Formats: sequence, structure tokens, C-alpha cells
Amino acid sequence: MAYYKDKLSYKVAIIAIIAALYAVLVIIFLPISFYFPQVRIADCLIPQAFIFGLWGAAGLFVGCFIGNFYGGLLGFDLIGGPIANLLAGYIGYQIERRNNSKGMKRILRTQFAITVQTMINVFIVGTYLALFFPFIFEGTPFLNVPLIVVGWITILIGSLISMNFLGFLVYEALRRTQLFEMETKIDTLNTAVNFVNRNFTSK
Repeated sequence: MAYYKDKLSYKVAIIAIIAALYAVLVIIFLPISFYFPQVRIADCLIPQAFIFGLWGAAGLFVGCFIGNFYGGLLGFDLIGGPIANLLAGYIGYQIERRNNSKGMKRILRTQFAITVQTMINVFIVGTYLALFFPFIFEGTPFLNVPLIVVGWITILIGSLISMNFLGFLVYEALRRTQLFEMETKIDTLNTAVNFVNRNFTSK
């Protein structure tokens, strides 16, 4: 039995919507999406991969590629940034999908999943920016600190704002919508169907 979540049209729609939103937010907030200080507002979409899974993560990859193209750094920024988004989105999704807690415990576990996403961004993006684009840290207040550490600190501060704060608020808002309930029910239904197919359907 085929459910619409498994259809190509659904997957393409999720990728396209997330990618468009991410790219638009990067372009609108271009001055603070690159260089120093950096608070990439578009990264508030990364925790939303908790809802949309792999296809949300793929949308983050595409959106980051488009946004970084407009940013003008090009080169490794067109590769490293999208890869960081893809990994952060998918790994965070795998962690949060196991979060069945309630109340404050659920919130803390959600923040843990977002923090994992943040650290992926910190070490991937912060590292390649320091190695390949050191000029963006000119004027940094972190004197006598290795440039790679400056890169990590810069991305950490920005990601805590855009992901752990803004991204968390957006995710909590979406959790209260029918969209989240629908995704949860479909995910549970697909899991059950796959179990039946694996164990009871004759080959």
C-alpha cells in the first residue's frame, strides 16, 4: 500500500519549500548571514528537519547552496555549508525522533538535539571559514586567539541565537499545528506498514 509521504511529489515539495525559505532568509538578512559577526537567521529552519526528516535536510542543503551562491564567498562555501546543513538536519532528526518524553524533559532533549546540530555547524563551518576565508574575521575582538577558535566562537554565538533560540521557538510553534500531528501519524503508520511487509508478507 502506497502512502503519499512515499510519493516523489511529496518529497520534492518538502525539499523545494524548505530550500526556498532558507535561500530567501539568507538573501533578506545577507549582511548578517556572512562575515563577522554572523547570525544566520535562515538556520532557524535547521531544527525543522525534526518534522520533515531527510527531505527537510535535503531542502536545507539546496537552500544553503543557493543562499551561499548569493553570498559571494563561493568556493568551499558552496560545498561545506550545504554539507553541514544536511548533516545537522538529518542527525538532529534521528536524535529528536526518539524523544518521547513529556514536559520539561522533552524540551531539554529537544534542546540537546538542536545543540548537536549547532556543534556540527560550529566545527564544519567555523573550521572552513577560518582556513579558507580568514579575511572575514578582520576586526574580531578575540585578540591573540587562534583563528580557527575564532571561527568556532563566531559560529557558536550565531547558531545559539538562530538555532537554539529562534529555531526552537519555530519548532515549538509547529509542534502545536495539525502539520506536526499529521507527520507524526503518517510516520507511525509507515513504520507499522513496513513492519508488516518485512515480517508477514510472502516473498
